[in-house]
Amino acid sequence: MRKLAAAALAIPVLGPVYLRVLMARRRGVGIAASLLVAATVVAGSVISTPPPTTATIPAPRFDALAPLEFATEIRTSESPSAPVTIAFPVRMSPSSVAASLSVDPRTDVRLTWDETFTMLTVRPKTAWAPATYHTISVSAGALDATGSPTSRATRAAFLTREPTTAALSASDTFRGEALSNSSVIVTFDRPIRDATLALQVSPAGIDFERVDNGGTPTTSYRFAPSATLEPDTTYTISLVAGTLDADGAPIAPASLELRTAGVPAVVRFRPRSKETGVSTTAKLSVRFTEPMDHATTEAAWSASAGTKKLAGTFRWAENDTVLVFTPSAKLGYGTNISIGVGGGAMSQAGMALASASSITFRTAAKPTPRLVSSGGGGGVGGGSWAAVETYYLGLLNCTRQGGWVTSTGACSSPGGSGLNALTLSKGISDYVARPYAKLLAVKGLCTHTADGDPGTRLRRAGYTSAYWGENIGCRAGDPFASVLASHLYFQSESSYNGGHWRNIMRADFTHVGIGVWVYSGRVRLVCDFYWPH
Repeated sequence: MRKLAAAALAIPVLGPVYLRVLMARRRGVGIAASLLVAATVVAGSVISTPPPTTATIPAPRFDALAPLEFATEIRTSESPSAPVTIAFPVRMSPSSVAASLSVDPRTDVRLTWDETFTMLTVRPKTAWAPATYHTISVSAGALDATGSPTSRATRAAFLTREPTTAALSASDTFRGEALSNSSVIVTFDRPIRDATLALQVSPAGIDFERVDNGGTPTTSYRFAPSATLEPDTTYTISLVAGTLDADGAPIAPASLELRTAGVPAVVRFRPRSKETGVSTTAKLSVRFTEPMDHATTEAAWSASAGTKKLAGTFRWAENDTVLVFTPSAKLGYGTNISIGVGGGAMSQAGMALASASSITFRTAAKPTPRLVSSGGGGGVGGGSWAAVETYYLGLLNCTRQGGWVTSTGACSSPGGSGLNALTLSKGISDYVARPYAKLLAVKGLCTHTADGDPGTRLRRAGYTSAYWGENIGCRAGDPFASVLASHLYFQSESSYNGGHWRNIMRADFTHVGIGVWVYSGRVRLVCDFYWPH
């Protein structure tokens, strides 16, 4: 309304022009005036028909306008292609009227007259600008057929409607990507001229062909691809310029960027191809480039030990791109295991796996246990700091059996816990605890996971029981004072049953491996508790 009001205020008073009515003709704006109503300027050239010579027509008479006749009607929501008709009270000179015409905003137009040369029709060569206020003016001095000039200018106005718009969308998508047979749906906000509707596609090589709607009037159209869309490709589909609405007006440009889903492929398997020494409890997995359909992919999965098919359960991870298979039983020692996915696996976008894929790996050989006992208080032996390891074993068993290690290293009030002393395992000390203490000291670390977790290190050395625990002490300075300080810290956890304390006092642990290593003043103590069950 503000735009309309502003447009009305922009129209000047029309003086002696007798403006009777501004009326719509068929598909156009009709403007009647006793003297003159605005026709339209031609940007470039004006097409008009010269009038026949008429010497008997009298000169027009100019009468004063009544007060109410100073108002000018503004027509709104006109079609951008609508013609404007202008009625004159006398026969006019087409060339003079054409020369006196102006249009704001500038628009190329065509002018045609009726046989009496009193009715002028103004048509845009292409279209009026949409959603725009237009004025059509004739300046003073335009001549009638006798050569008499008009004394005042006149002006008419109209407001064009918004252009017809189109929306393009893909019919079949998955997570924002189009399937290989996806159609394009084109929907307009008002009726169009069907014969002008077409799409253009980039890159070239494929067309979208209109699907017959059976002749039913519609504002929605389907276009099907002429061939299967290429995977992992971006297509730009646009409305062809020249598509017109039902009024013959151009439709606002519209396009769709359509990205097709990719073909799924295997990224990698776990364990890796030709890997050896794989744990007998390992989970098996495969990663894909695309989210996969569960049913078809699980059906295409295979896992076997030799010729024996492995049973197990499936789970999915990482947005359905990783399939994890957990065997129902442990894999055999020293066994070749084959895993793979066949070509029947489908992505969730309906794309078949690019190609079947499989790998083979080998599990670890059966270990030879090295569990060797040296008695409750025997020396560890073999290490550079064997005396420190033996010293720590005494501190450990003092606490375990109900005593309390004091700040001097003495064992106060031994006995009373009911737990047996831990048996020292030379094998765990030599092959697990001490090597790990060396690694921590040399690298300046203090962590349980610098070389896998404790269970992994024990299994590598042949200790396959699932019952284990580990305490680590990280100090500096004198080795004896360092391991004593670490043990006093472990022992202090008794008040809240901390993890170190629980390992020391766990009844089902029967053996322990102890490793001490000193490097550049750093002292590392590693205790690996074990029950060979």
